[in-house]
Amino acid sequence: MTTLALLILFCASVYGADTTTTTNIVGDITTKVFERTAKDGKPKMRIETVYRGGKKILQTVSQPNEQGKLVVVYRRYLVNGNLVMSESDNDGRGGFKSLLLYQPGTDNREIFHPQPDGTVKPVSTKYLELTKKQGAMMTEYIEKEFAKTNETDQEICDSMQQMRQKVQDMEKEKKNDTK
Repeated sequence: MTTLALLILFCASVYGADTTTTTNIVGDITTKVFERTAKDGKPKMRIETVYRGGKKILQTVSQPNEQGKLVVVYRRYLVNGNLVMSESDNDGRGGFKSLLLYQPGTDNREIFHPQPDGTVKPVSTKYLELTKKQGAMMTEYIEKEFAKTNETDQEICDSMQQMRQKVQDMEKEKKNDTK
């Protein structure tokens, strides 16, 4: 799911209508809010990033739910600027469905799914490996896209659609693994 969130962030940064960034500073804590609206003026995405002494410590991504209300769908926790944990709400219905723990400086991670009774269960090894594969695929894609300088909007759109399809196919495979 981290990969899908990265894809969403990338897509949102490339396309959309109005963007607004605001900054709030309280002591050594700085909060920056980036908001993007759709062409109809409704909220499309909100990213709130919190810094301590200039280092990122928390990032929260909100998107509209089925009723159009912004809800938190992704949260990243960082220590000394290094990502150590993230939570995601895969379906946007509220409540985090995945908890990811990262070992800074490596691609090592563990993924857990919270259960209705409040416990958490680790995902299967296959699910974990597919998630790592998605992450590597997205990193390569983003690096390749940013290196291109003369691509048309249509070429960008086509490329993003192909990547989105690959991610969706992997998500289906991961979902089948959890059944």
